[in-house]
Amino acid sequence: MRRALMAAGLVVLALLPTQPAWAAPTTQVVQGRVLRLVSVADWDAAGSLLPGEPVQWDVVVSADAPDPGIVTIGVSATGSADLVVDARLCMQEWTASGCPGGATVLRSGWRIPRDGSEFELTRMADTETAHVRFSMALAAGGEDGRTDVRVHASGAGESAVVGPEGGLATTGMSPVVFWVLGAGAVLLVLGGALVVVRRHSRSDGDDS
Repeated sequence: MRRALMAAGLVVLALLPTQPAWAAPTTQVVQGRVLRLVSVADWDAAGSLLPGEPVQWDVVVSADAPDPGIVTIGVSATGSADLVVDARLCMQEWTASGCPGGATVLRSGWRIPRDGSEFELTRMADTETAHVRFSMALAAGGEDGRTDVRVHASGAGESAVVGPEGGLATTGMSPVVFWVLGAGAVLLVLGGALVVVRRHSRSDGDDS
């Protein structure tokens, strides 16, 4: 039985050797007074990450500000699963062939820190729209478990955050501060796991 499953897995890998998993994406929208975040990802696939099998996550960030300004885009993570993250920026909508005009690499092969710190990825004018594409996989030899990854945006006096189970927009307060003040209640409502890694070596047991 185990050998049959391994053979099936090899067939899938042969067909899609480097493509992130993208089977049944879920769309989430966080709309604030100024900021708008649109998240698209296959969270079911993210629930069983394995090394070398990345999951794709697209986040579109835009703003409708009354005055010209800057929007800062960042990312944070908390948890025990050791993830490797690639992040690319396209200032136009992604197509089937990639980013028209070429994408900007924001991070490559990044083992994202899991202490909840927010790391800046890029900045843009609030008249622009950023299409950020993440590719996330379990690090080879890294810890398994679960890790929450969230994308943050701030500008025009507003902050917004989006993750696996949704997000929120707040005025005059960083989302990081909001999570601290909200403590357990906020985490219970919004703290869905990005990754619940199932190590086959631990669950399959010996061949039978």
